Amino acid sequence: MTRMATNKIRKIPSFATGIAVLGVLLAACSKAPAPAPVEPASTPPASDAPASEPPATAPVPGTESPPANSAEPAPSPGPTPPPPTEPSAAPKPTAAATEPALESMQRAMPSAKISVPVDLRYQVDGDAMQGKPVTVHLAAVPRVAGARLRVELKHAPGLQVSEGPLEIQKASAATPYRQRLSVTRSGAGPDHLRVLVTMEMTEGMAFGYYTVPLASGITAQKQESVKQR
Repeated sequence: MTRMATNKIRKIPSFATGIAVLGVLLAACSKAPAPAPVEPASTPPASDAPASEPPATAPVPGTESPPANSAEPAPSPGPTPPPPTEPSAAPKPTAAATEPALESMQRAMPSAKISVPVDLRYQVDGDAMQGKPVTVHLAAVPRVAGARLRVELKHAPGLQVSEGPLEIQKASAATPYRQRLSVTRSGAGPDHLRVLVTMEMTEGMAFGYYTVPLASGITAQKQESVKQR
């Protein structure tokens, strides 16, 4: 009995100490300030614009787009370039390339010893048959410079010539001035051409007549050899 009483007496101060500690804790809790009430978040006022439209933003300087009425029209596309052409295998011959060489042409004989200082050369592509056109190549080569050089075929019955006279305003020495004619002989037309060559020089106007046979070079040489016999 004595031990039990002693244990009870020891437990009484411990219980009293716990009650005292609990009272101190309650007093401390009562003195702590109450937390501030949390206000509900304010919602922004509803906008008049529809909810689907994004909010307007301030334009960045330098990026403003011009008004629709002041926009310049887009440049029209340029013309489509033609497709490249393939180079030809060989260059086409020019008019000068189709003319005979000056050295291969015959020299026309003047009708007088004193004549215009111009050498007249010719070449006939074939013989002038009745009603058959033949091509005659002429080349007037002045020995001195002059002006108003003119090479003209004199009209003769039975001869038809396709081209008119050759006219050069300023002629240089040793320069060939070419002309190509188509001559048709009909009826009792002559077998030669009469060519008048005129040129103006410092001493005055000079002229001379030349004879051009209407035959190829081979035929003309045969006729000349027969005449010499």
